[in-house]
Amino acid sequence: MKSPFLILGLALFLGGCVIDEPWYDNYYESQYRPVLMERSVLENSVKLLDPQRHSNYGKIYRKDSLLFINELYEGVHVYNNSDPRNPVNLGFISIPGNIDIAIKNQYIYADNAVDLIVIEYEANKLKVVDRNKDVFPELESPDGGYSPELAERPENTVIVKWEKK
Repeated sequence: MKSPFLILGLALFLGGCVIDEPWYDNYYESQYRPVLMERSVLENSVKLLDPQRHSNYGKIYRKDSLLFINELYEGVHVYNNSDPRNPVNLGFISIPGNIDIAIKNQYIYADNAVDLIVIEYEANKLKVVDRNKDVFPELESPDGGYSPELAERPENTVIVKWEKK
């Protein structure tokens, strides 16, 4: 009766002793390269610019007569939508690393790469009223692979987007 338990125990023990390959052999190199920005530059990067071309839409928000259209990793397009048949492009809020926005009252809440920022936007004027640093995880490569460029990453840099190699 002891024999089946001994064989089962031995099989489980030896099965756990398999030597695996090194961790880096189990991952593949990403087909994307990170776009890095120095933290000091990131913290001063939110600006109101002239209208920009659209290329990679995210969420759309309507607040009163305004439309806010997220441009993934770049910022937010602002339109006057008082005449829905003829919206007027008012400008672009540059927010590097931006993926998501939310709006409450006159405030826009947005991710600025790893930071959460609060922007006051009124009558085509822009002011960053608050910044909470390192709230969000850093952006990962879209294909989940590792990036050898990050091995030589300069200090105090943040990933704001990934570009195809």
